[in-house]
Amino acid sequence: MHSPPEHRAPCAPVAEITPERLRDTLLDRLTDGRERHAQRWHLQLPNDNDPVSASRPLLVALGLPTFGLAFAMAMLTTYGPVVLLGLTDSPARVGALIGGEGAFALAIPLVAGVLSDRLPPSTLGRRLPFVIVGGPMLVAGLVLLPFAPVYSVAGAAVLIYFIGYYLYYPPYRALYADILPRTLYARAQASQAVLRGAGLGAALIAGGFLLGTWMPLPFVIAGGVVLATTLALGPVVRLQRTCRRDTLDYAPGSVRDLLSSKRMIAFAVANALWELSFAGLKSFIVLYVVKGLGHSPTTASIVIAVVAVAYVVGAPIAGRLADKYGVAQVMLAAATVYGLGLCIGTVPTTLTPMVIALPFVALAGAVLLTLPPALAFLLAPAGGQGAAAGLLDLSRGIGVVLGPVLVGAAVTETADGWFSSTQGYAVMWPVIGVAVLATLPILRGLRTAAHESAPSL
Repeated sequence: MHSPPEHRAPCAPVAEITPERLRDTLLDRLTDGRERHAQRWHLQLPNDNDPVSASRPLLVALGLPTFGLAFAMAMLTTYGPVVLLGLTDSPARVGALIGGEGAFALAIPLVAGVLSDRLPPSTLGRRLPFVIVGGPMLVAGLVLLPFAPVYSVAGAAVLIYFIGYYLYYPPYRALYADILPRTLYARAQASQAVLRGAGLGAALIAGGFLLGTWMPLPFVIAGGVVLATTLALGPVVRLQRTCRRDTLDYAPGSVRDLLSSKRMIAFAVANALWELSFAGLKSFIVLYVVKGLGHSPTTASIVIAVVAVAYVVGAPIAGRLADKYGVAQVMLAAATVYGLGLCIGTVPTTLTPMVIALPFVALAGAVLLTLPPALAFLLAPAGGQGAAAGLLDLSRGIGVVLGPVLVGAAVTETADGWFSSTQGYAVMWPVIGVAVLATLPILRGLRTAAHESAPSL
């Protein structure tokens, strides 16, 4: 457990400029060279026994980059194809390029996370160097894309974006475990999920208008949003550095430690199955409604809106439930409801029953998909927070790649068979539902492991 400081006194003044502090030039620019930014925003390192309200400003500052990254990712994946189709006549090439997100998620995050654990302490901390390198890369990719004269340049811009994104995200995510007490992990992930949903929604709503005004505008604005929200980490990192508690210093773990941990491997398998289910749903829900049930794209948009609202509403509910009952226990209950609800979706052949059940099933799914980062940090071996964040994105990448492939293959195989009444698209429900239900035995085992690793209160 984190030991509370004896006093809530302001942080000690920053030392006078020395040659060593020259390396800290960028951080000083981000924070104006003084810890007073943290005080101005009432930031403080929370302790286990502090009320939630005491940590709210810090959670907002920590979560702002999540908003920026979600805004940028939605802008690229939703409106990037419009730019790319102006440079090539092949939708397949466009899909393959944008789908490269999954491929990069298989390679970069674990490496970035592990390296961020093993960097020696410095004025920039362990995590910020990856943010400093990855942030400009993803912004450069965003801004370059709409100005690309040929497809090859546009493709290079997209690849630069994804490399930067996955260098940035796992170390940034590990900051939560570095700074927050374990009792706030679930609430912090709920806050992050709300900001992620807000970034996604803002991009989807504003992108079309911005694109119609000037094609590069949405991408330039997205780059600016990433830079602006990244600046919020300046006071956070300085607060961590100038008010460092002993519990924030740890001996970094190794990849061998992570991969030899049976509970972390079990978690990675479960997370891949959750992401497989969600990726399959995202890829085929519109086709199910339009081609399988014969409704209009407008109706499909309404269905997606219900899912989106449930995601935003479910995130804070997940945090409160996890605070009361435990992260793994809440995920077990949510996975049961979500998996069974998805499988039952196989039965209806009309839209009405699905619309009635959808909000409840989507809410359970939102709770389930909000909490994996909190569970990963609870299960991670000491000094392996960055590696755990990388493993989280690695397993996510596996699910993102496999979900659409498995559902698509199942639709093709059953179009003239058991699910011919929906042209095979109803097979989506048992495929993604069984994937979620398969994680129930894993969650039961992880429930005990997470409980054993939790601090005594």
